[in-house]
Amino acid sequence: MNPRLTTLAALLLANSVAIPSALADHADAASSPDRVAFEDSSRTDTEPAPRLDADEVVAAPAAPRHTPRFQIAVGPYTSTRALSFAVAESTPVDELPETPPESTLAGARVDVAIFPVGGTDRRGRMVGPGITGSYRHSIGATAEYDDVAADEFYTLPVIDTAWSLGVRYRQPLGPALIEVGLSHESVSHRVDEQPDWLELPDAEYRAVGGSARFELSLRPGAVVSLGGSYQYVLDAGEIMSVDGYGSGSLSAYTVDAGVDVGLGGPVFAAANLGLHQVTMSFVGDGDLSAREDAEVADVYGATDRAVAANVGIGVRY
Repeated sequence: MNPRLTTLAALLLANSVAIPSALADHADAASSPDRVAFEDSSRTDTEPAPRLDADEVVAAPAAPRHTPRFQIAVGPYTSTRALSFAVAESTPVDELPETPPESTLAGARVDVAIFPVGGTDRRGRMVGPGITGSYRHSIGATAEYDDVAADEFYTLPVIDTAWSLGVRYRQPLGPALIEVGLSHESVSHRVDEQPDWLELPDAEYRAVGGSARFELSLRPGAVVSLGGSYQYVLDAGEIMSVDGYGSGSLSAYTVDAGVDVGLGGPVFAAANLGLHQVTMSFVGDGDLSAREDAEVADVYGATDRAVAANVGIGVRY
């Protein structure tokens, strides 16, 4: 064999082995570059380094929950009043005391409560010491009265107003809540532009009283309540004046039931039904306690009863 051919074949065989090996070494070097590690001096060996991906969202801290301390509710109300007298059986029908006709009137009512330091319980009800107030006023109410002497009927404006201002303390007991309070209250029923022949003195009761209320949370945002109060009446207005039925003793009480439903956020709806009753006992020293020809009084007492209902929309903040 030719020596030159032998030498050329040996060189080609050596290159076929060396070139692929060199290319493989170069690929490994390219895929595994040298890395330099830097120690994080701010972390300990037991604390793993945090890892944040590019698309990871860091949650913002939750905003503190607002604690309601004030509420106000406004809405319509309606009231029905009945005034009756206790008289002697011998009193003629045409000499019976004048009474207002039993009729229903309507108006507007506003209720306010402030609990500045007590906060709320876990059901969102305001608790602790607080101040409450309310005011109502009839709108466009009238009643018909009969002038017997003139044989005529008159439609006269009737005004019904009431207000209260008191202090309260509310203590939660699981789903229930107990409230006790003291308040100064006023309730007025009067006939405006009253003619001389209408012997119907206005009744304006001012009283101080103690109250108690029980509330039960049926579910978050819904509460039913039952309450009552007893009032010590300071003044009854014209009905117990010398020109009316005179002095005597009297007492008053109120019972009511209500429901409060959350409508979302701070908005809520409330409804209430209540009975207010004043009982009077006369001693007989008033001008209207006896008939003109009678020597002794024949009107011994009276009961003034009013049933009122109201609904309202309010906010707590």
